[in-house]
Amino acid sequence: MIDISVSNVMARGVETITGDETAAGVARRFAGEQIGSLVVVDPDSGTLTGIVTESDIIQQVATNGDMETVPVSTFMSAPVVTIESTEPIHAAADVMKRHSIRRLPVVDSGQLVGIVTTTNLTHYLPKLRNTILRERGTNQNR
Repeated sequence: MIDISVSNVMARGVETITGDETAAGVARRFAGEQIGSLVVVDPDSGTLTGIVTESDIIQQVATNGDMETVPVSTFMSAPVVTIESTEPIHAAADVMKRHSIRRLPVVDSGQLVGIVTTTNLTHYLPKLRNTILRERGTNQNR
């Protein structure tokens, strides 16, 4: 199996918020920045404390949550499932499948360095296929 690392497919420059941001503020950022998740961090330590996704916002709307006052910390997903950037992408896919998640924050020594999504993995598949075919051709020529 080809071990392409998560760092090759992840998005860098992850958008973050603090747990006191409101659901309405998150929804505005999702719309304005055309993103589907925000990683929640402690403002003092920078520690990852949760993740909030479009699904979490939809759940707040569906349950008539007060979008202007309810803080993210009350409905974010926590603890955060993460993966190291050096792990192979098949390990990321396994973690995402096992936890039924579509967004996986990437860390190095506990520090947030990126995020890998199912979309990132899907976009990388054609490149991975070409790499596999090239390697098969090289191995057959030996």
